Amino acid sequence: MSSLEQRFPNKRVLITGTTSGLGRALSIEFGQRGWKVAVSGLDPAAVKQTADLVRAAGGEAMELQLDVTKPEDFAAAARCITAGWGGLDVLVNNAGVSDGGRLEDGLSLDNWRLLMDVNMWSIIHGCRAFIPVLRKCGGGHILNVASGAGLLCLPEMASYNASKAAAIAISETLKTELITDNIDVTVLCPTAFQSNIANNERVAQCTSVAARGIMEEIKKSKVTAESVARYAIRSMEKGKLYSLPQADARLMWAISRWLPENYRNLLTTLFNRRLWLFAPGTTSAAAAAGKPVGN
Repeated sequence: MSSLEQRFPNKRVLITGTTSGLGRALSIEFGQRGWKVAVSGLDPAAVKQTADLVRAAGGEAMELQLDVTKPEDFAAAARCITAGWGGLDVLVNNAGVSDGGRLEDGLSLDNWRLLMDVNMWSIIHGCRAFIPVLRKCGGGHILNVASGAGLLCLPEMASYNASKAAAIAISETLKTELITDNIDVTVLCPTAFQSNIANNERVAQCTSVAARGIMEEIKKSKVTAESVARYAIRSMEKGKLYSLPQADARLMWAISRWLPENYRNLLTTLFNRRLWLFAPGTTSAAAAAGKPVGN
């Protein structure tokens, strides 16, 4: 195992969605390691706040206003970073949004398009713009932020599940495709951790029982964005494809892979009887199984 600093002495990283939460935590973590961090987002004031935190942590920051749904914004970012830093070493596709509802009537098609645009297409745009840059630099690493939802597929969350499953599938494909270019890939699949997403008005108003249960888990979680960020970077340093920071994700993913029919039957029973996440105030899967939640 080698550190990212040993692999990439130029220490240049672009992170999308850095205006709060995990994106900001990742930016600060790289800043503490002395990296050049391109922080990006739609709100210039929030981007500047993150950039100032990176500088205070010991890093160098480049502020970019970037709409992840627009490939031309990624192309402009690639030109800016190449001109300013001579290239890039690590691309972090972090930007994401959440929502929930039944497939047939719980979400409008516009909501579906938004989730796919931000959670899936942003990764495609980012990779298409920056894989050539990484290749020209002799290699690099891509971190795609997905979710445990993409592995576990809870009911009443089809749009979110599908968008995050796509992020995982893209990462799995790229892991193989890019190996000869010395470009590694990691996909981060956290479950509930402290995040501003629980305060999102759109998510708060959604009718999905599962989404409401997850919001309660987020509010109660003791797992921080900072700990998830550190876990993700350790996974990258170990060359892991899958990064699952929490015990509940690892437990449920193992069950779903080894006993897929049993897992689906269990989930169906819990959902229909309004148990576990599907009943407000219940404990998490990890707690119910006697497993610690966290790194």
